[in-house]
Amino acid sequence: MIEDAVLVEAIPATAFLEAESWGRPETILLVEDELFVRRVTAEVLEAAGYSLVIARSGAEALNACRNSSQPFDLLLADVVMPGMSGRELADEYEGLCPHARVLLMSGYAGQLAWRHMPLSSTAYLAKPFSVSELLRKVREALDANPVAAGTVA
Repeated sequence: MIEDAVLVEAIPATAFLEAESWGRPETILLVEDELFVRRVTAEVLEAAGYSLVIARSGAEALNACRNSSQPFDLLLADVVMPGMSGRELADEYEGLCPHARVLLMSGYAGQLAWRHMPLSSTAYLAKPFSVSELLRKVREALDANPVAAGTVA
């Protein structure tokens, strides 16, 4: 598939070697509406050894959460999505999983205020991000105490 070839070319081979040293057998619920960002992020996280459940929307993510037999270790979601924002999704998710770890990402830092996303209480990853930055932020969020997971990573 041409899209897959472009995707592989977009990530330097050294990034995958770096990714291999980061992950543990944790499961991440990745929620991203943009296909390219979703695929690239998924490839990096899978190369790092994480298991993924991937959703294209907040509604799809909540459905996956409700139908999963085990809780996810981390919700990694885009802030600006059609329908349900990442902040709204995080609130719903935290209601289902009170000790949830959440990492929100966005390329629209200037618009976060109107999405009611208090950056002081939620781990945040700005787009565009490097492979190293993605892996570091994910690891920090996963290593956070679940009770105190609402602190900035």
